[in-house]
Amino acid sequence: MSRPTVVTPALARCTATDRDTFAAEHWSSRPLLSRAAALPTGFTDLLSPADVDEMVGERALRTPFFKLVKDGASLSGYTRTAVAGSQRLADLADADKLRELYADGATLVLNSLHRLHPPVVRFCRQLAVDLGHPTQCNAYVTPGGNARGFAFHHDTHDVFVLQVDGAKRWVVHEPVHQLPLRTQPRAGDDLVADGAQPLLDVELHAGDALYLPRGYVHAAVTTEQRSIHLTVGVLATTWYDVLEDTLGLAADELAFRNALPISPLRAACFTKAGEELPAFVKQAAQWLADLPVDKAQELLEKRLARAVPAEPLGVLAQAETVRSLTAATLVRPRVGLAVRLRDGTDGRVIAVLPDREVAVPQVARPALERCLAGPVRGEDLAGPDFSVDDGVVLLRRLLREGALVAGE
Repeated sequence: MSRPTVVTPALARCTATDRDTFAAEHWSSRPLLSRAAALPTGFTDLLSPADVDEMVGERALRTPFFKLVKDGASLSGYTRTAVAGSQRLADLADADKLRELYADGATLVLNSLHRLHPPVVRFCRQLAVDLGHPTQCNAYVTPGGNARGFAFHHDTHDVFVLQVDGAKRWVVHEPVHQLPLRTQPRAGDDLVADGAQPLLDVELHAGDALYLPRGYVHAAVTTEQRSIHLTVGVLATTWYDVLEDTLGLAADELAFRNALPISPLRAACFTKAGEELPAFVKQAAQWLADLPVDKAQELLEKRLARAVPAEPLGVLAQAETVRSLTAATLVRPRVGLAVRLRDGTDGRVIAVLPDREVAVPQVARPALERCLAGPVRGEDLAGPDFSVDDGVVLLRRLLREGALVAGE
């Protein structure tokens, strides 16, 4: 029997290969260069040159959502002060100063567009759904003329470089530190040995994409053209993260909460603790070996449930959907909202949301499961001892609790 096709619309925009090939041959291991001709579309729908101008010129963009860098160093002196209500804000973008510094070769960095710019917010959420790992996104706007924003460095997360406009040359070398963790960043031209041959030396043009796993040393410079690119970071959950989470359960063990022996601060102060250390290591290893897998599984599921940020609610749209709801209204689960069901002690079933619980009668359980599985209408929920009107009441409750939103 063939496996069902998994639809990954955001990932498909970044990689000129299918999902399974990417997972087997590139994920967390090898770079992948994808040219625009092999990808479904460009990236100006995510961020255009006009979007950049509007963001820094017409919005009240504040630090740390933007900064300027040049040759690896952060610059200063590009903010202005304005009044909002009764507050004086001293960290707003000064478009005139930004223009001057950009003309002098500085790179404009737009930070955390996954929180700021709606098209990127939606794209990053979908990419997190596709990959099962959290994502983030910055934009880099660099003038032409061999300008460089950063020295050679490696990232501690995987990245998809999406060339929006212009061109940029990327020089990529093999890792000097395999799969660095978040606490292991490194930067500096000394990461590349004299005479070392790059693994990749390529120019990205509008619509091209480059996937770089964490650890690959890289730097980028513009050609004669300016460059606008998005760097979409994938904050991959590692087995080290899982181990850290699991070790937190050791706090429940009395033996691990015990204090070390008293040791006066002299040269031999650690003798007693040192003598007991081998037994401690053995005890800890045995504790981990005996740990029920389901306890670690629960922690893993909680971590993975946080990979996709909850879809933001339209305050007015949600209120209107609640007001106008009928048996024929299509609604759907809210993307990124982790909801699980458990049985209550009073015979009801409880939908557990991140910040609240919603209890309904057991007779509503099939309908509740149907609501959380995909798009649904109230008229679809009728069953034994559960009417269409009951379905509409359930949908209205879940809409008010923010578990459902209007369907497409």
